[in-house]
Amino acid sequence: MIAKNADSNDPFDWNAAKLRLQEAQQKLDRAEDLSSIDSARVLEARARQLARVPEKVLDSTEVIEVVGFRLGDEMYAVETEFVLELTRPSEITPIPQSEAHFIGLINLRGEVTAIVDLRAFLGIPGKQASNSQILVLGIDRIEFGIAVDAIEHVRILQRADLVEPAAVVGGHRELMIGCTHEGLMVFNGEAILSCEELYVDQSD
Repeated sequence: MIAKNADSNDPFDWNAAKLRLQEAQQKLDRAEDLSSIDSARVLEARARQLARVPEKVLDSTEVIEVVGFRLGDEMYAVETEFVLELTRPSEITPIPQSEAHFIGLINLRGEVTAIVDLRAFLGIPGKQASNSQILVLGIDRIEFGIAVDAIEHVRILQRADLVEPAAVVGGHRELMIGCTHEGLMVFNGEAILSCEELYVDQSD
């Protein structure tokens, strides 16, 4: 018995329908074959990359891990080993009769911590952002915090790739390790923590 098309008086062409289904299946089979080939190529490329032996294994003295941050339109970084935490304080208490680069004091879990404006200290143009974040610096304990406009990602740098900065705003070359070819200025964390000008005199 031949089935009838509901919208026509002509008999339904089963042979044509089967042919269309066969063609569709063949297209699917070809697509699956291509996908398998592409997957095999990707896996092979990944295997080659993982099996590649580095030309030279760098030791810890040849690389530094830094966290990048922005001051105005300029990008800077400091070694992560001198960064204790990142915070955004709700209240900063001004310090009377202090240098212009001291923003104020915050209470960081019971520790009175001075906040430094590196932009003012180095003479970088622009004003401090209203929503500044604070990089808290120190080694075994909190020393002080620096206000930054934005935090960028952590990255690994090779010391050999750092060059002498063309110019250092404020003349504080001793605070810099160097500069990348992209213009990222890298602070020397140990030098920053040793800079007496960045500490508030609490003798009174």
